[in-house]
Amino acid sequence: MQANEERLIRLPIQDSKENYLEGFWQWVRLLAQDDYQGALESLYWSRDVSWTQNALKERVTTFFGGCHPWTVVIPNDRLVKVINDSAEFQARNAKEWGWLMAQIPVTTEPEDPMRDDIPLMGLATSFFMRQHEGHYVMEFEIFHV
Repeated sequence: MQANEERLIRLPIQDSKENYLEGFWQWVRLLAQDDYQGALESLYWSRDVSWTQNALKERVTTFFGGCHPWTVVIPNDRLVKVINDSAEFQARNAKEWGWLMAQIPVTTEPEDPMRDDIPLMGLATSFFMRQHEGHYVMEFEIFHV
């Protein structure tokens, strides 16, 4: 897969945890809308990747296993703050990239994601933030175990 320039998540060139998290939540919203193709296309890929939308969806929604399917959701503001507070951030370094690791919120009870007591798990994922055509773009690194 090559970068689809039209769909890339573009962020200001600003090294802050808040800026990097803005891009992360844009990406999570695509996952929560079941737009896994859009999620793939919104990332910058420095090399060819063989992932498909189905492979990405399977990886995210089956990571924790169990008999009930997992779904990506956008939870309430308090839980978003918990996720943001636990995110790890490194500003751009001498190699010209920044880094963010944050938890994708998944649940087996997606009917009311704003409930404060929703059972949530976080799938840790990390991204490099790279400068591309006057913006930062997100390059997928890995899912963390």
